[in-house]
Amino acid sequence: MNDSKLMNRAADNIRILAASMVEKANSGHPGGAMGGADFVNVLFSEFLVYDPQTPRWEGRDRFFLDPGHMSPMLYSVLAFTGKYTLDELKQFRQWGSPTPGHPEVNVDRGVENTSGPLGQGHTYAVGAAIAAKFLKARFGEVMNQTIYAYISDGGIQEEISQGAGRIAGTLGLDNLIMFYDSNDVQLSTNTEDVTTENVAMKYEAWDWKVITINGNDPDEIRKALTEAKAEKNRPTLIIGKTTMGKGARRADGSSYEADCATHGAPLGGDAYVNTIKNLGGNPENPFTIFPEVAELYAKRAEELKKIVADKYAAKAEWAKANPEKAAKLAEFFSGKAPKVNWDAIEQKAGGATRAGSATVLGALATQVENMIVSSADLSNSDKTDGFLKKTHAFKKGDFSGAFLQAGVSELSMACICIGMSLHGGIIAACGTFFVFSDYMKPALRMAALMEQPVKNTFPRTLLSEEESQYIIEVSPNQKAEQQNHTRHLCVFHKFITRFATGNDFIEQEQDVSAVQRRNRQNIHKSKDDRQKCRHIPELMPIPGCREDASDGSETAQLFSSLF
Repeated sequence: MNDSKLMNRAADNIRILAASMVEKANSGHPGGAMGGADFVNVLFSEFLVYDPQTPRWEGRDRFFLDPGHMSPMLYSVLAFTGKYTLDELKQFRQWGSPTPGHPEVNVDRGVENTSGPLGQGHTYAVGAAIAAKFLKARFGEVMNQTIYAYISDGGIQEEISQGAGRIAGTLGLDNLIMFYDSNDVQLSTNTEDVTTENVAMKYEAWDWKVITINGNDPDEIRKALTEAKAEKNRPTLIIGKTTMGKGARRADGSSYEADCATHGAPLGGDAYVNTIKNLGGNPENPFTIFPEVAELYAKRAEELKKIVADKYAAKAEWAKANPEKAAKLAEFFSGKAPKVNWDAIEQKAGGATRAGSATVLGALATQVENMIVSSADLSNSDKTDGFLKKTHAFKKGDFSGAFLQAGVSELSMACICIGMSLHGGIIAACGTFFVFSDYMKPALRMAALMEQPVKNTFPRTLLSEEESQYIIEVSPNQKAEQQNHTRHLCVFHKFITRFATGNDFIEQEQDVSAVQRRNRQNIHKSKDDRQKCRHIPELMPIPGCREDASDGSETAQLFSSLF
């Protein structure tokens, strides 16, 4: 156990770096990062288990940051671990730097998820916790890990938090620990102006364990994390009452803490100078890791070497006793496409696409052992029950099945599937009707940005007269919005048709790469544009889906291959 003086010094070091990153960039959010510094410091210096030498080790704990605007806090603590240099921190929010204003997934750097849209990040954590439970049910203690999440007042308010909280509580995800940074200050107002809800009671109603602490006290944080780790039946919410802009001082030397102005703008001028001095830093050279802090994290690195060595030794013994399971675990995390006997799948001529999809899903359920399918309370209607009939749904204490009944929560479902994919070892798929897919658009965007191959199936219930057609004609006199809507129907429908038949669905790797390069060149003509969109996933054209000549859009190039 590290003493409080050292832990406070390390947290102040994070605060100095966070404020300085925003100040140098003249853009960003210092206040939240300064208030949350104590939690991430305790987590990374004492609790989070990972392999510094092998960042993609499948048995690691995972930390999901929901409020992406608090990235200076994450980059700072990761700099303590050696994942970022101080020069890279100085490039915060600069074009082409590895420290963008909102983190972008980079497991090698310790960043487990791209974040920005509040509420989605902690929902990914729920998905990762489900994936961990699924894998532990099949491989035992070698996949025993803890998923940590960090959420803010804004994330708690986002509607998606209801779906995430409900599902995590219902499934009893005791491997999920979430810290709620409750500082009562938002970007434009105090939380009391927009909400009066009792967050603790809300999560307790969802069957979460709730612990309320002083979120700026390292001893209380440590105690809460220890208690949460011991919980064996429920996910845990740690409500940390923190101070926005902790340690901040105005130009006149008065307290600048708990002020909305520190949320989304640099401290500025003398206020910045006074703040750095108050926190024990040097305004002339703020980008510094204090020697005692460097020693603290060097000590943790040595502890992790032993912890990880013990886990690797246990895994080796397990693999020796369970060679088939060991080979299967390696295959799950290999990223290779599973082998599917598409030729054995028989379809009825002229059948509905959702029925054809059910047939394919049934085959996948028996041939792809690491596939999880979810439906937003439509499994018997969108026919994802083709998969469900060959397995069973997850229940609290039982993750031997492979189906998630998400309830009526399309966005939560989609983000949970992204979290499964981010965890690794899982092929995630979800389905709903096309008309409801609008709820999922923010998740589809984030999946594309993170290059996560989540499979989304959208049978359509519109335009039944054309149900059997591959191509929906677009009238020249339709409004642009209507044209786009119809073209998207075409693409989605064609995608489902391919999914149902399995025809040419698995492409050769070299062909996929060629298509990807061509699509990048066509869609993003200039070098600058390609740089801006460097996270575009592998896009596949949908043959036979005609573009409307009025705008020449690339609508057909929307979906990746199944695997």
